[in-house]
Amino acid sequence: MKRLIAIIAAGIMLLGAMSAFAEDRPEATVEPVLSYPDRNYEELVVGNPTPMDGKFFTGMWGNATTDIDVRTLVNSYYLTIWGYDTGFFRANPVTVAGLSVTEDAKQYRKYRFQLADDLFYSDGTRITAWDYAFSVLFQIAPEISELGGLPMDLSYLEGYEDYVSGEVPYLAGVRVTDDLKIEFSVKPEALPYFFELYRLGFLPYPIHEIAPGCKVFDDGMGIYIGNEDPDVLEKIFSTELLQKTVMDPDNGYLSHPTVGSGPYVLTSWDGQTCTFEINPYFKGNSEGFTPSIPKLRFTLAENDTMIDKLEADEFQLLNKVVRRDVIEKGIGLVSSGKGYTLTNYPRIGLSFIVFTPDSPALQEQDVRQAINFCMDKDAMREDYTHLYGITMDGMIGIGQWMYGMVMGTEEYPETLPENPTPEEEEEYNQKISEWKALSLDGLKHYELDVNKAVRLLDGNGWTMNTEGRRFQAGRDEVRCKKIRGELITLELTCAYPKDNIMAASMEEYFVPFLKEAGIKLTLIPMEMKELLKAYNDRDIENIDMFYLGDDFNIEFDPQLFFLAGDPDASKEDTLAWAHAQMAEYARLMCETVPSDALGFVRKWITFQEKLSDLLPLIPVYSNVYYDFYTSDLMNYDIIKYITWGDAIVPANYYNVYQSMLDMGIDPTVMEEEENP
Repeated sequence: MKRLIAIIAAGIMLLGAMSAFAEDRPEATVEPVLSYPDRNYEELVVGNPTPMDGKFFTGMWGNATTDIDVRTLVNSYYLTIWGYDTGFFRANPVTVAGLSVTEDAKQYRKYRFQLADDLFYSDGTRITAWDYAFSVLFQIAPEISELGGLPMDLSYLEGYEDYVSGEVPYLAGVRVTDDLKIEFSVKPEALPYFFELYRLGFLPYPIHEIAPGCKVFDDGMGIYIGNEDPDVLEKIFSTELLQKTVMDPDNGYLSHPTVGSGPYVLTSWDGQTCTFEINPYFKGNSEGFTPSIPKLRFTLAENDTMIDKLEADEFQLLNKVVRRDVIEKGIGLVSSGKGYTLTNYPRIGLSFIVFTPDSPALQEQDVRQAINFCMDKDAMREDYTHLYGITMDGMIGIGQWMYGMVMGTEEYPETLPENPTPEEEEEYNQKISEWKALSLDGLKHYELDVNKAVRLLDGNGWTMNTEGRRFQAGRDEVRCKKIRGELITLELTCAYPKDNIMAASMEEYFVPFLKEAGIKLTLIPMEMKELLKAYNDRDIENIDMFYLGDDFNIEFDPQLFFLAGDPDASKEDTLAWAHAQMAEYARLMCETVPSDALGFVRKWITFQEKLSDLLPLIPVYSNVYYDFYTSDLMNYDIIKYITWGDAIVPANYYNVYQSMLDMGIDPTVMEEEENP
């Protein structure tokens, strides 16, 4: 117990200083010695404070982090995966028996995948190259837009524009030459791309579930979807078909993907809770692990009660705990020696306030910067995460490898050859010097300063009141300005997730300072589903800002985060122009050869510097996640696997109490010695 308490204390001290994030990654695991003797699990109950949205089939209809967790469980046979040990994307050894990469005479890059011959869906149906081809075609189908989704942008594939426009009936950039061979052709203008193999990380989707009666064909020119029965002349693949098979709320594949390729099978979804059972056809993850926990239950965990329910054994695993009071209560439970464990790990994403692009009052850069100067970020972060987060001025998560490289907490991807020549040693030392010289000092930093906000607004002409006269602080509430003959007011709204206690922090550390500067902000609580829908619409009426969070993917490509536009157009002080600029900097960042990590990070820094100036959004904080769980759950490595859905595959139950009995040790005697 002394060792346990020392580890917890060390973990808290590690997170206590801001400089700690620049020196050590806050990755600590605390494992108590004893566990209760009466636990015998057939089902692991997992709780998360973020509700699921029920969009478990691709991210085209939404991308809630908890929905992503479900997708991880039910579909996992990607063609390419992230190499935890190498730091690069690579062919998935589970699904791919061989991969060759060549270039043709026109410099199109050809990726030829030879699939493994032992892949099956959870219903026993064999998975072939045609399933991957269907996945590609489905995700760019025009029917997706008609069903309220956002089709994938696969414009890097040869023939993409001709296919989606309807000029040709086939996608030339994908070829299936036999049941186990699929080839992708990438345009030369889409290269280089830093996360090159990530773009080919397609999953197989069961056409017999999603589009029964349909089949994928390749007549030598490219792939397309047609009728399985040639005697049926009417086109089967249609919006009406997908409305039934995908969108039906009771059994559509969007919310009930019961046939998949992942380690578990979805057995039920009631709007709040998912249940799963082991997929008997799952051959294993990239390290050969198959799941051993028979059943899973994944549901919403309320912050106010989740630790009590963990102690009462209503939960066995709590994932992504953020709130400071909950974290501290969980640490107390772990330190009590009742048989609980914690793991903390840095978040890859952050929380932020994003501006609605069409909001008339937010078009000007000075206004957005003035709003940022009216936020006491440190107080808001302290109120919500305490020692477990830091404020940010960029689109940065403390768990991002790029941040680690700049802060010196990740090893630089440079190697010195064995028995190096003087030239090789000099080159190596030069590269290390260049890595060490990187910094984020060029980001524009915003601390609470209402006077700066006032100067920005005055200088930009926000000097009128609602009656069109001179604005006077202390008498008038809201600043106004005439834009194209219309009196625009700085009377704004901000939507936030209902019951999120961050609203109380904004009421104390944001709203009053805005009021002092002449900006009125009304906070609007919304259910998460409604909030995400409104945010995805981008032009929702009566909402000027959204308070949101995002956990970035390992492949950081924020191009689609911003609205497309012409970055070369003459500068206009509008949000649309700012979005176009950021999309361009994101594009330039990603146009880096995969081997040039230093070049990518340099461009990443430039991207962050521009974002901190143009401010299409206000970064607030990034933080450390905590997972709390029974110490009977062994080999649960959330730090390595990133998501609990991946980490649960190699995990297993191990009853410490029973083990002691098996070894002839009386655990009750040890309890008395530890707790006299």
